[in-house]
Amino acid sequence: MNAVDIKRYWPFLLLIPLAAAAVAGWFLLPDALVMQIGADGLPSNSMPKLAGLALPLAVGGVGAYYACGEAQEKHLGGFILLGAAACITVLTFLWNL
Repeated sequence: MNAVDIKRYWPFLLLIPLAAAAVAGWFLLPDALVMQIGADGLPSNSMPKLAGLALPLAVGGVGAYYACGEAQEKHLGGFILLGAAACITVLTFLWNL
């Protein structure tokens, strides 16, 4: 593996903050996480903590995979998925703390 191949995998480093947020969320967030808020401002959808914390990590993993790919047209989509994973993480913490 040469230096060019190693540089291609740097988007996987963006999963480190998502994993750190998942670990912190395991200790800080309640057992049932609110994942959707209705038009009336009340929680309308919830899921177990494990699934709610794994979802952004999985979306980020798929995004990092696409961002590292050889196909140039998939790079932007991968970074968009990484951004979506960050947004899901932030919203999960805002709605549940």
